[in-house]
Amino acid sequence: MSRLRVHFATNRNHLSDNKFEIFGKAFNPDGVAALRYGYADFDDGPRPTAVEVYPEEADENGFKVKGSDRFLRDLHQCMAGDHSDTLVFIHGFNVSFIGALAAGADLAREVRIDGRALNVVVFSWPSDGAMIPLMSYYSDREDARASGAALARAYLRLKTFVTEELGPNDYCQRQLHLLAHSMGVYVLRNGLQAVVSKEPRSLVRLFDQILLAAPDEDDDCFEKDDKLKLLPYMGRQVTVYFNPRDRALLISDKTKANPDRLGSDGPRLVDLLPKKVVLVDCRNIASGADELSQHSYYINSRAVSQDIAAVMLGLEPDMILNREFLLAKRAWRLVGELT
Repeated sequence: MSRLRVHFATNRNHLSDNKFEIFGKAFNPDGVAALRYGYADFDDGPRPTAVEVYPEEADENGFKVKGSDRFLRDLHQCMAGDHSDTLVFIHGFNVSFIGALAAGADLAREVRIDGRALNVVVFSWPSDGAMIPLMSYYSDREDARASGAALARAYLRLKTFVTEELGPNDYCQRQLHLLAHSMGVYVLRNGLQAVVSKEPRSLVRLFDQILLAAPDEDDDCFEKDDKLKLLPYMGRQVTVYFNPRDRALLISDKTKANPDRLGSDGPRLVDLLPKKVVLVDCRNIASGADELSQHSYYINSRAVSQDIAAVMLGLEPDMILNREFLLAKRAWRLVGELT
């Protein structure tokens, strides 16, 4: 039996008397930007065997010990002790808190760098976790927008820890990466804008690789300062995984009055893309990984898992296997599903 630990940060409401969900569908009652931190342990099943929420408490001298302090110290110890990278994961639409943790556990199991398991940190925002056509989508969209402030707060706390609290002998020589799926990319957009609005000089290259999987985001987002144009400043490379046959994004495009989606056909103007942005077309593998919606291939496809691992390992785009280059689209295409 293999055991793994998934860390989390969330701006959901804490259900202290509910051992099944732990956190609910509403915001933290202290405010939309208020965060709680903790971790969940998994064996081989889809549900965690234990969930620990770091307390907000005072030490013996009366000084407040924040959950974020314990969270960051524990995460640093994991990275230094196991010599392993950390992936921050922002989930998408219609995902419960436990569902978000389970997706993080799947990423930890499937994506390995140099044979090492990842440390995964789930940023869980109050997605409804229940499919009610139209109503849930619009509710989640508003919650995703409001959650940008919480993501910005988590980012700034992490930056302070890395740049100010770690000493010269504390650096573990491992990387931080960021993966956002579907509407989680809209959370990321609003978090980015909140950072720029609050502390514009804090927008630094904290992450090595940034990956956007099936992004439910406008296809002109890399052209607009108020969208994701500044995202490349936060990482060494940005990789966009898209699928023209993505049915979930087709619904988002056609029935929700959204502009064309980045996760369907990639960016609107590829010739103006920053050189840091790499495009990967997943149409050849999406249906085999997720036949119904062709939207969750980032977690259900061995080909994508291995591609993500190769990206996070730092391989150049032309050195990653199972890809072909499409010159007219300035994009790579995954050739097929791996056996």
